Amino acid sequence: MDIGKAIYKILSDNIAVASMVGTRIAPNVMKQTSPFPFIVYDVSSDTPEGQKDSVALLDTANIMISGYSKTYAEASKLANYIRTALDRVNGVYNAVNIQAIDFDGYDDVFDDMSGSDGVYRKSLNFNVRIINSFNNIYSTIFDGVDDYVALGVSGMSAMKNTGTISAWFKLETTAAGGDLFRAYEDLDNNIRIFYHAGDNELRFNYRAGGTSNIVTITDSIEDGFWHHVAGTWDKDGNANIYLDGALKDTIAISGTFTGSFTIAAIGNNTQGANYWPGNIDELSLFNKELDSTEVSTLYNDGLPFNPKPLANMIGYWKMGDGGIVGDPIATYPTIVDETGNNNGTMTNMTSTDFVADVPE
Repeated sequence: MDIGKAIYKILSDNIAVASMVGTRIAPNVMKQTSPFPFIVYDVSSDTPEGQKDSVALLDTANIMISGYSKTYAEASKLANYIRTALDRVNGVYNAVNIQAIDFDGYDDVFDDMSGSDGVYRKSLNFNVRIINSFNNIYSTIFDGVDDYVALGVSGMSAMKNTGTISAWFKLETTAAGGDLFRAYEDLDNNIRIFYHAGDNELRFNYRAGGTSNIVTITDSIEDGFWHHVAGTWDKDGNANIYLDGALKDTIAISGTFTGSFTIAAIGNNTQGANYWPGNIDELSLFNKELDSTEVSTLYNDGLPFNPKPLANMIGYWKMGDGGIVGDPIATYPTIVDETGNNNGTMTNMTSTDFVADVPE
């Protein structure tokens, strides 16, 4: 990833900086024939963070940017312009997705540039965080009263006999019961992950032909911490439920699913009840039963990663990070389906329900 191209773009597009140096901005060294003032930048480190299966989630870089001038006053003025142009910037510049740039101090030594008497330099240090193939900055919070995300069902019929629901969630200690996700044909044929507050249990139900196939998590999850859940099923095998990458319950499936899905929702039971009382993040659907290794990969030791490389994905809602990175308000009230099948519509919700609270 060429962080330097992003830095060049930000500085050259800044009116104040450009008024002083024009396009005289270069990596590492400037031509000796270049007129003053000018800017030289140097990327001193570029360190991948949080990798899974060779997918870099976030890079960090330390960058020194130096302004050169023939006068002390002009070098100081240029340094101030550089700081203003870069500090706390985020967004996409020259195809580099910057999460944040943070000023980290001046090199306040003003000295002569080698071979050029009377040339002053003032250097600024910045820490830069760059989002690569995956970003997770926001989740969506549901009030447990009437908040939900309405979904279409395009492509979901492919998972009526075999499939997987995967999501991150957080419940507070005062949580009531509610559905995290449900895809519904009728009362006798539907799939859902839901929280039963009376028993403090998270459950997955594959209901087929009037027969419920329920698997249950009895661990304490009403704790205000992030957890990962996955419900998997195959009509000719078992229904399973996983918590934080570990299999918690399994049952042999009975009954035959008839019809298809006509409605689906995140955050309620699709029938105007059972509203989810907490956060949801990174919800995905697959038209195959993921095995224990694949579920463990999704859990990723508590750090969400990009699930798109996994086969058979038919739905993926990032719950705030879809569309314009770092600006979920730009997509409100839409929850973008990254597979393109079924964008969701936030109902009885506002843009403030996107919150900077994610598993990490």
